[in-house]
Amino acid sequence: MMELLWLLLPVAAASGWWVARREHAGRNESAVRNAEYFKGLNYLIDDKPDQAIEVFTRMADVDRDTAETHLALGNLFRRRGEVDRAIHIHGSLIARTNLTVEQRRRAVMELGEDYLRAGLFDRAEALFRELVDQPDHMEIAVSRLIYIFQQEKDWRQAITYCDRLEQIGGESKRRQTAHFCCELAEEASSQDENAEAKTWLFDALARDPGCARASLLLGRLAMRIGDHRAAIAAFQAVERQDRGYFPEVIGPLGQCFGTLNRLDEWVHYLREVQERDHGGRVTDALAEWLLKLEGEDVALRFLERELREYPTLLGLRRLVEIKLARGEGTEYADLRALHCISTQMLNNAARYRCANCGFVVKSLHWCCPSCQQWNTIKPMPDLVMKTSG
Repeated sequence: MMELLWLLLPVAAASGWWVARREHAGRNESAVRNAEYFKGLNYLIDDKPDQAIEVFTRMADVDRDTAETHLALGNLFRRRGEVDRAIHIHGSLIARTNLTVEQRRRAVMELGEDYLRAGLFDRAEALFRELVDQPDHMEIAVSRLIYIFQQEKDWRQAITYCDRLEQIGGESKRRQTAHFCCELAEEASSQDENAEAKTWLFDALARDPGCARASLLLGRLAMRIGDHRAAIAAFQAVERQDRGYFPEVIGPLGQCFGTLNRLDEWVHYLREVQERDHGGRVTDALAEWLLKLEGEDVALRFLERELREYPTLLGLRRLVEIKLARGEGTEYADLRALHCISTQMLNNAARYRCANCGFVVKSLHWCCPSCQQWNTIKPMPDLVMKTSG
């Protein structure tokens, strides 16, 4: 209720301003209006927001000149979630002919916010477009249009208005627009328009050289057309741009090196990466390839040495799997139980987490479904701890 009290105060203030302005209209009329105004205030003080809203609404309805009261009251309804009432109030305000230019622009902005809250994006877009050339409302209007274009997946328009907002406010939007370029690249790629997809991806990297998503998509595109050398270069760029995304390219990188009969080079490269990143997925991948190419003993020695310093659940499960394959003595049953437990834990665990809001999911999203930030959801490292000493 206290929150509603604070929300209603602007309405009360606007009504008070209206009362003071209208005092010259006559003592009797002024007395009535003052009585209504103080009645509304008393409801606020007594923590009766519904009755206060009723009073201030009645005051706004009686005198159609009270634009400030209408604006404040409409904002209050929107904040309370009563969007239909907010739309009605702000819409009726715009329809009046006695507003100043600035009052009408404010009313247009507020009605756009109402439509945005209601999910009526086409109507909101039309209103915000009216304000994009007005200096006092330009920045907010452009930012709202960017939000609308993202919701509608109109990535070209989103890029155009992000570039415009960057010029207005000075804040870089290049990381954001790089992802919009990637969205367009994925659309083109889904229609087998590979040249257009590549163009958008190069545009993404020009906007944000650290865009790991663009390199990952370039690698996938190169693989699809059979250019495995180009795919390797693109996938390896991901590790330099953002090591957190490297687990996403381990599988396809191994395929590319295998296709080119360069597996020794692949294992050497994977060892170099693993020295920089002792997370479970890199450790598990290296152990798997050592097992394939150099045998059980080499893979076991690597895992035993690694897990002593950097224990990870994935590394532990790989170690147990190799030992189970050997079927070593009385420990076999215990190892099977340990493998089952570790597998269940890994299957039930969330794989990705947003660095901005902490949202966790099992699949990769480039835009966080919770906080709507781009490039904040990354694979969760399976590094359990770093042992001391």
